[in-house]
Amino acid sequence: MKSLYHVLVAEDDPFIRKVLRQTLKDDFEVVTTENGIEAVTWLEEGNPVDIILSDIQMPHMDGTDLIRTLRASPLFHRLPIIILSTFSDSDTRIKFLKLGADDYIVKPFNPIEVKTKIRSLLRRIEANDIDISQQ
Repeated sequence: MKSLYHVLVAEDDPFIRKVLRQTLKDDFEVVTTENGIEAVTWLEEGNPVDIILSDIQMPHMDGTDLIRTLRASPLFHRLPIIILSTFSDSDTRIKFLKLGADDYIVKPFNPIEVKTKIRSLLRRIEANDIDISQQ
């Protein structure tokens, strides 16, 4: 794996942003935004991002619209997305996985589990990219 991956967090709760920043900062470059509009703006400015963590309920642009926007974009449609949400019901988890989320973590969460899931997803993506390039 490359040395520092770039993680973009779209989350309106300042406490959760702080917990994620503190937990991930030693292993990842972390940028936090308060909603989907800020996240999309960050991406469109050309900033490097390897994975996105997104809440569902955010002002201005929620997680649903963020995923739809990214999956419809020719530039960002392959970016891995992990949803962090208080909604624990199966229907919501299935809905977001069908929309294109790569994983779904229910709040409250263990920050170390989030870090582990990020690493696991990035490791799989990196292995697939190597396999594809060797064909």
